[in-house]
Amino acid sequence: MKILTILEVAELLKLSKCKVYALAKSGEIPIVKIGGSIRVVQEELENHLKGGEVK
Repeated sequence: MKILTILEVAELLKLSKCKVYALAKSGEIPIVKIGGSIRVVQEELENHLKGGEVK
């Protein structure tokens, strides 16, 4: 399981960091909070983008 930072997600999706934060805040991409940081589990993101279920 690979955990991505917001910057890594932004680079992967070719979006700005601000846009990724907005998507995370609105619940459009699945996130996990570790301490005070927002992270994204790569497998969950890929499933979400493919239209699959998010655990």
